[in-house]
Amino acid sequence: MSETSKRPLPPGFPVPKQETERLLIERLQNSKTEEDYFRWLLFVVAFYRGIEKVDLARALLQLFLETTKEPEQKAHCHLALGQIATDEQQIEGALNHFTTALRFNHAKTKVGYVLHNNVSYCLNQLGRFREAEKHCRMALEIDGRRASAYRNLGISLDGQENTVGAVWALVEAVKMDSSDDRAREILKKIISEQPSLAIQCPWIEEGFDASKPNAEPICI
Repeated sequence: MSETSKRPLPPGFPVPKQETERLLIERLQNSKTEEDYFRWLLFVVAFYRGIEKVDLARALLQLFLETTKEPEQKAHCHLALGQIATDEQQIEGALNHFTTALRFNHAKTKVGYVLHNNVSYCLNQLGRFREAEKHCRMALEIDGRRASAYRNLGISLDGQENTVGAVWALVEAVKMDSSDDRAREILKKIISEQPSLAIQCPWIEEGFDASKPNAEPICI
């Protein structure tokens, strides 16, 4: 492939300096098919996020969104943009990207789970607990074996003052992933504020059992 036929980079994109960066950009620009380009795009975006050059990752994603017509590719791009915004604590912006991604993701897939779960995380952060609960339950309909949606469900139910429901969801999170210390700490806080729950709901003790090595990859 000649130099002139290389796929373009965003305007003002800097010349790669690191060897790994240079090789990844070359693979990206020399991709012969849309699928191949998208696959390398995700590698490059992950690389830039890893070295904290998120502006470059964002520029590549936005350029690709202007050209692709594939709904699933659009969903993945908005998911990545939402994750970048979440890292930057731009919760409203992240929520917009995740909800936009959901409009392009029609299948009940792993990506659908992540999107609904991430939407619920953002809504919880914004204090919109009832809406968050809805998305938690939609995530669990797709995959009820992962801890993070249970954890987010616990937060949303606690925010609605459904304490028993909240501790049930948090216990489920720990049962699904015994390494989920975030769920365990929230559970401890709720019990410290309402000690009678330990008597009312004796099964809460399961939330402190770290014996099950059923870890889930960390997801927002």
